[in-house]
Order: sequence, then structure tokens, then C-alpha cells
Amino acid sequence: MFPDGIDFLCDEAVEHPHAYFGRLRDQSPVAWSERHRAWVVTGHPENLAAFKDPALSTDRMDAFERRQSPERAAAMAKAVELLRGWMLFHDPPEHTRLRAPFARRFTPKAVASMETDVAAECDRLLDAMADGAERTDLVEAFSHPLPAGVMARLFGVPDELRGWLTEWSARFGVVVFGATRLPDYLELARAAGEEFHEHLGSLLRLRRQSPRDDLVSMLAATDALNDVEVIGACSLLLFAGHDTTASQIGTATLSLLQHPGTAAALAAGAFDIATAIEELLRFDGAATAMMRIVARPTELGGEALEPGQAVFLNLLAANRDPRVFTDPDRLVLDRSPNPHLSFGHGTHFCLGAALARLELRIALPRLLARFPALSLDGPVTWKPDISDRSAAAIPVRLV
Repeated sequence: MFPDGIDFLCDEAVEHPHAYFGRLRDQSPVAWSERHRAWVVTGHPENLAAFKDPALSTDRMDAFERRQSPERAAAMAKAVELLRGWMLFHDPPEHTRLRAPFARRFTPKAVASMETDVAAECDRLLDAMADGAERTDLVEAFSHPLPAGVMARLFGVPDELRGWLTEWSARFGVVVFGATRLPDYLELARAAGEEFHEHLGSLLRLRRQSPRDDLVSMLAATDALNDVEVIGACSLLLFAGHDTTASQIGTATLSLLQHPGTAAALAAGAFDIATAIEELLRFDGAATAMMRIVARPTELGGEALEPGQAVFLNLLAANRDPRVFTDPDRLVLDRSPNPHLSFGHGTHFCLGAALARLELRIALPRLLARFPALSLDGPVTWKPDISDRSAAAIPVRLV
């Protein structure tokens, strides 16, 4: 069924990942990919077991740096400094230390206080869409700029840097998860790392002098992390809070447009919005896979995993596992229970999950209410990416 081996970047895996990885899950929920030199875990029980297994580590920065040539190491020095501040690349207790200073700003209660800001950003974009052409790209007009604006408000990023932040997030995504063989990859990595240090370092110093009620001001006052760690952690939250949420808003909207009766029912209030959001997260999530490294010998799904091997936890396939979900390929907005894994599980459960849910809960009903005739207006194009399920463009007609 996989004559060319398991390939996350083949055309079918990019364009039709649920069918591709679903076949793999049904055939072998834990399988070796020679192309990626990694285990691919597609079953829900197997993914859940992997999330809980302490033998599977997220700590891989040392190994990453050892693989770099002197030229690449020099070009990527500032980008690597950022990545070393990413809590998702560390195991406890280092993960716990890096995560703790941010936790109180991402509790459900703290996130709920941002509802007015999220609604304001949403309405601003919808107003601009209403004043524009009848046809537009939903990614460019709505799903991409909305979380960028929300994160800019959360961090206290000045208005003049908002455009840079949106553009930086896209470039850094290529640096971290994209095609490392691009001819300008090293220059892209150098610029992305240096620019973020420059802009966030300046903002951190400014907030020490003139604090405000924003996340950067809170971090400027903490002694739990040094400045390099603060800037690195901010790069993760700004990237994940923007890029991943933008992808999820896009895929959720696309799922609704492909089920117009369901979209109309949601807009009419026929479903509990919180329950519906969980189903949209399950049905087509933004995270294709999360990566782990085998730290010591372990067993998963009947397979023996050896130290140093990479493991891809494929969440798209896990979220449609018929062993866990009834009729998994059908969008059921009142599905309950719904134990999807779109935000991960356990120690590394997504810090920004509550904020992502809030943005979806506000954005989708507002979008559908403002444009009740919203429909697809051409083929959707997808970014070739191992880790993220992200549409490059979603052409739509507004009226």
C-alpha cells in the first residue's frame, strides 16, 4: 500500500493526509519510515501511550547542533538561541522551569479576559472584508491576520511592528519546520534569528522602563528566566500562537464550508459552540505530527524502539481512529465524548490551548453570521510541511 515508503511530503500526504495516514493506521499503527528514518505513530491508543512514555524525549537541541557544519552553525546561531528557549524542545525539569513564568497568563480565567480584544480584532478584519471584493483569500484576509493581532495585543507589540511580526512568523516557520535545502535557507535563518533578538530585546528593555499590562512587561519583571530565555520563549509563543492558530482557523472554516448544512446550523445556534469547536479540532487539526526522540529502549505498539531513533506522533490519523471514534470521518458537531489529541497530552499539553479555543469560538460564528453565503471559490492549496496542516490559500466568495 506504500510502494515508495512512508513519505510525509508526497503529494497524497500533503493534499489528502486523512486518507493517506488513515491507510497506514489501519495497516500498522506504529510503522518505520525509511525515508524519514523515523517511527510513524498513527493509532490513537499508541499516540496516547507515547505521550505518557518517559522514554520518549523532546530534548533534541544538542543533537541538532551537533549535526550542523561550521557555516550553518554560524548562520543559525541566533535562531538556535531562540529554539533553546522553546519549552517544547525540553523535558522536565527544564521544561517546567521554562513554562512556569507563562502559565498564569494562559489559564482559562486569564484567557477569558481577552474576549473583548479577540472580538475587536475579529470585527476589524470582517469590516475590511465587507468593504473589499466579493472574492478573497480567507487565509490572507482573515485566518492569518486574526491570531497575529491577538498575539500582538497579548505581548504589547507596537502597531508599527505588527506587519513585521506576521511576516517573521511565516519565515521562521520555514526555518524550523520547512525545507532546509532552499538556496537561501541559511540567510533566512540568520535574518529571522537576528531580527527577533533585535525587536524583542528592544521591547523587553522598553517594558522594563515603562511597564504595561502585557506579557512582555510581566516577563521583564521576572527573575525566573534570563533575557535570552525570555526572548526564546516569546518566539515560541508568538510563532505557535500565530501560525498554528491561523492554520486551525483556516482548516475549521474549510471543514464547515465543505459541510454547508452544518455551517448554517452552527451559525443559527443549533449546536453548543464549545462542543462544536472540539469536533472541528478533531476532524481536521492544525498539527499533523509532533516529534519525539527515543531516550532509552522502549516498546510501542508491539515495536521495539531504540535510543536515538526519531518518532513522529501523527495526530491527524489518531484523531480519526475508529477504535476510539464512532464514524470518525464524519463531522459531528455535537460529538461527545471527544478525546482528540490536537493539543497533545500530558506534560507538553499546549500552553495556548485555551486561547486557541477562544479565538475559534469567537471567530467562526462571527464569520458565518457576517457572510451567511460564504462559499469556496476554487481549489485549496496546502503547504508541504511535516508538522503542520496548513492551507496556503483558501479562495472564497463572500456573497
